[in-house]
Amino acid sequence: MKYQDSLQQALEKAGLVKAFLQHNQLAIHPINYAVAYDYISGSNAGLCQDIEQKLASKACFDNFIMAELYQRWLADENAQQEQLLQDVTGIVGRLSGYTDLAAETTGQFIQQLEQQLHHLASAPAQLADIAGIIKSQALSYQQNQQQLHHQLVMANKQSHQLRHELEQLKLQRLQDPLTGLYNRTAMQNQVDIWLNEKPQRRIAAIVVDIDHFSRFNQDYGHTIGDVILSKVARKVGSYVQASGIPVRSGGEEFLLLLPDIDLRTANEIAEQVRKGVEKLRFVSSRDKKSLPKITISLGVSLLQTKENWFHFLARSSQVLKLAKERGRNQVADELMLLPN
Repeated sequence: MKYQDSLQQALEKAGLVKAFLQHNQLAIHPINYAVAYDYISGSNAGLCQDIEQKLASKACFDNFIMAELYQRWLADENAQQEQLLQDVTGIVGRLSGYTDLAAETTGQFIQQLEQQLHHLASAPAQLADIAGIIKSQALSYQQNQQQLHHQLVMANKQSHQLRHELEQLKLQRLQDPLTGLYNRTAMQNQVDIWLNEKPQRRIAAIVVDIDHFSRFNQDYGHTIGDVILSKVARKVGSYVQASGIPVRSGGEEFLLLLPDIDLRTANEIAEQVRKGVEKLRFVSSRDKKSLPKITISLGVSLLQTKENWFHFLARSSQVLKLAKERGRNQVADELMLLPN
């Protein structure tokens, strides 16, 4: 049983949960409540550390981030993974068993064949009997090998299917289902790899936000809004080379992480992204009417040496905010935050 709180303890925690959610302007619905309750309880070390880092960097909590925290630390998705791993383990075990059986059967056949050949050399009068024994043993060996071959083929087929399912499950855990871009879990995994390879690695961040998207959803509905969001996401992600990673970091916000480039190059890429999205044209499938032009605002920054990752993301969001304040549909970079 995960929780063993008394009624009084649960009531006290409920008050703290409510205060946490209200402070961060979050609705009190089951997912937000579950994340906050586990955080207040302190029972999930990974979740607590994740939230503490975000609080320290003054990151803005929203329903999207809370849902990701829930999926990462609380969702019961391990059961499917555990079953697949058990299946794979079973397949590997059977393959190993079949291989051992093949070796044992082959060894026995060779041993018996050697014995009969020895008898054949020492007792010519019994040639017919020995030949019959050899033929019988050879036939038995052939049947065993055919059965073993069938078992190996079936086991190999199952192992390929399970490998495919594991790959699909891995992708589902790392991708945003609506846009196909990577999620925050994939982002953190990739950043850890980059910094472990090279602790002083230069990483540029381009934060992208669709201008006035909430108004678009209000005017045209969330169904059309999701289609537009998905197409814009694909366009934004198309400017990231294999070395980088495009992430859906919020509702209508994306994050492009580009390793080993300078601020000037990152600015140039950001401007290409802005122009590319501005050129997109959308038509309603319902009445074939043209939809309003979509534009984006972008903020560009570089990870500083020994800078906390969550502080870096918060600073990147400040640069994006500057692009919005300057009129949207433009690129701002971290140098604009410096006093004149």
